[in-house]
Amino acid sequence: MTRISRVQTILTVSNSEKIEALCVWISENSDGNLGWDQLSKQSGFTHKELIVLFQLNKQQTPMAYIRQVREHKKNSASTHPQSSLFLQQTIAAKEED
Repeated sequence: MTRISRVQTILTVSNSEKIEALCVWISENSDGNLGWDQLSKQSGFTHKELIVLFQLNKQQTPMAYIRQVREHKKNSASTHPQSSLFLQQTIAAKEED
C-alpha cells in the first residue's frame, strides 16, 4: 500500500508538466554535457525522483531519454542535410540583427 500512495503522490499534473518542460530543455540542450546534476538543478527533482517520474511519464530513464533525443537529432540531420544549413543561416541572420 505504501508504494501505491507514494506513486499517486509523485504522479501529479504539476510533476508531469515539469517533466515535459524538462524534456523540452533536454531537447534544446542535448548537444551539451547533460548529467544528473544538470537535470536536478533544472527540474528541482532529486536523482531518484527523476528516475521514477521518467519511468511513469516516458517509460524510460532520463539518460535513455537523452540518448533517444540525441539519436533522433543525429538521424534527422543526416537525412535532412538542408535543415542544418537552414539552421546555420537562421542563426547567422539573428547574429547580424
